[in-house]
Amino acid sequence: MNQFYTFLIIIVGLLWVKPAFAQKAVRDSSITIPSISVHYAYQFPGGDLSSRFGNNHNVGGEFTIKLRSGFILGVEGSYLFGTDVKNENSYFKNIRNDHGFVIDGNGQYAEVMLYERGLHIFAFTGYQFTFLSPNPNSGPFIHLGAGFLQHYVRIENPGNVTPQIMGEYSKLYDRLSNGFSATQMIGYRYMGNHNLSNFYIGIEFTQAWTQSRRAYNADDMKQNTDKHLDLLFGIKLGWVIPLYGRAPKDFYYF
Repeated sequence: MNQFYTFLIIIVGLLWVKPAFAQKAVRDSSITIPSISVHYAYQFPGGDLSSRFGNNHNVGGEFTIKLRSGFILGVEGSYLFGTDVKNENSYFKNIRNDHGFVIDGNGQYAEVMLYERGLHIFAFTGYQFTFLSPNPNSGPFIHLGAGFLQHYVRIENPGNVTPQIMGEYSKLYDRLSNGFSATQMIGYRYMGNHNLSNFYIGIEFTQAWTQSRRAYNADDMKQNTDKHLDLLFGIKLGWVIPLYGRAPKDFYYF
């Protein structure tokens, strides 16, 4: 237990204390800042995606390097999830009874829940501006990214007592789709006087050119080869942890 508390104190100290070697470099000018971030976004679907899912949540992290010149390089990974699956009655339509229910292995009406799940991985570049900023390492920014977006319908059945829609059979109904994505973001990043006060907020827009990756869709009784344009628009908030240094500010030593 004592080792745990010692470890916790060390971690908190690393977040609060600025290394001495960085102090002189960050006082009055823009510097190179590598950082990791965690984020949350609430997203609204558009295009073909809006006919499959409603609004969703997005959580993830990124690694970013802001150069002295203001240019930004980074990579990001996100997990998408939601509870609003559109047109639920169109799922399992060939195995429903006359009353519209799927029958489980016990001869009872199956309890089936459908959820949105997905992931988004991309690399991005951008630029950090310095107007409307308290120091040279804060201010408005823009990002442009390219990567990979995937989404599918997660099928859950309490007790897994409906074998005809579980395991490998779920792939006949889950609409797994993925493809190339492009992402744009406009936001504001604030770098404070210690590591716990750094954050960004912005709006993000993603376009993805996706296609079904399943060999067969049991509801359509064929392979779905249609190409889709999936859109996501979201409000995004992130907490930034610089890997060294703090935002520039004059320091006086006595």
